Amino acid sequence: MPATAGQSALSGAAQRRATTMLSAFGHQNFRLFFAVQAVSNIGTWIQITVENWLVLELSHSGLALAVTNALQFGPSVLLGLYGGVIAERHDRRRMLLITQTCLGVLALVVGLLAGIGIVRVWIIWLAAGCLGVTKCFDMPALQGFVKDLVGPSDLPNAVAWTNAVAASGRMLGPACGGVILTEFGAAPGFLINAATFGLVVLALGSMRRAGLVGRVLAPRAPGQVRQGLAYLCGQPVLATVSAVMIVVFIAAYNFQISLALIAADMLAGGGQTYGSLMSALGLGAAVGSLICALVPRTGPAAVLAYAGGLGAAQMALATVHALIPLLAATFAYGVGAGLFSVTVISALQVHTAEEMRGRVMALYSVCFLGSSPIGGPCFAALSAWIGVSGALRVTASVCIAAALVGAAAWRSLDQRQQGASAFEA
Repeated sequence: MPATAGQSALSGAAQRRATTMLSAFGHQNFRLFFAVQAVSNIGTWIQITVENWLVLELSHSGLALAVTNALQFGPSVLLGLYGGVIAERHDRRRMLLITQTCLGVLALVVGLLAGIGIVRVWIIWLAAGCLGVTKCFDMPALQGFVKDLVGPSDLPNAVAWTNAVAASGRMLGPACGGVILTEFGAAPGFLINAATFGLVVLALGSMRRAGLVGRVLAPRAPGQVRQGLAYLCGQPVLATVSAVMIVVFIAAYNFQISLALIAADMLAGGGQTYGSLMSALGLGAAVGSLICALVPRTGPAAVLAYAGGLGAAQMALATVHALIPLLAATFAYGVGAGLFSVTVISALQVHTAEEMRGRVMALYSVCFLGSSPIGGPCFAALSAWIGVSGALRVTASVCIAAALVGAAAWRSLDQRQQGASAFEA
């Protein structure tokens, strides 16, 4: 039967959507980068899982575990903006060759020491501190390198796919790490992660230089961190997105704490229940990222809408208490987190001048990593005071309020900028 005009139009629309969703994969270097990042992200979460267990096994102390996490994430909070400046001054591919090699060597050394039975907590702390310092320079370079791979037109799609890879690694890595711990012990988890970093280094070394988007390196100059902050505050889009991002990250991105408390207090469950909730969250985040790949949004309106949606998902999570409804609500929570994260990154990348990209994306890394040390303890204290459901309602209200206040601030800043432009004209 011949196709009707309407059927042809629908077929054409579906083909265009599929093309848009896969546009980043038209770049050979991005295809290679995506493949190795898919493996490396799983390896990273395998190492996090086995490392946490190894620290507890060696120390029998929750404080020792907290120190480990602080050493991993603390340096990025303190030095992350400077790492962004360095990423602007140097070739990002060469930086990644150095940082990914260092991360692989750290994993290899700890894995070998664990394998021969002489690893100690202080050794893990030393490696965690070195990892944290390396990440100060690795994360801004890694995020900025996505634009080098695909250019500005396909950047939102590439960001969505890389975030989907990160979410998938968060979902699959802990499960794989648990199996490795049970069957083989902690050491292979570190060694597997070291091997995945080796794959990344090989991929970076084999990329076609002609396929990378050229850029002008920033010259060395005093006050570049301060200059980057002033630039961000002077751009209405960036200022609005960044302010809402900081509030939402602190209020809503306490997944490991909030879901653990839900599993323990609301469901009276154990590690298996917690793992199920984390898997539902990771699956939702991957779905949210894929939605952004299909329908990319880079404006503040989308950021504000997704912030409100994330608050609504938290509110739904606070109102259910049985396992199946909680899994569904956690999945929705993950979708909201995926949508918000990808849209924030895309907005910051698209609306930032090339010479400021490293510093602006370094701010994103600082806020993302720094939110857990602030938001986690606050959520735990709030839960002890008014219960887990009450704490979720409070954080949900904060996200919704941030969206509403951000909308008003964006309207005011936009009108002020338009007025200034008209006056200058």
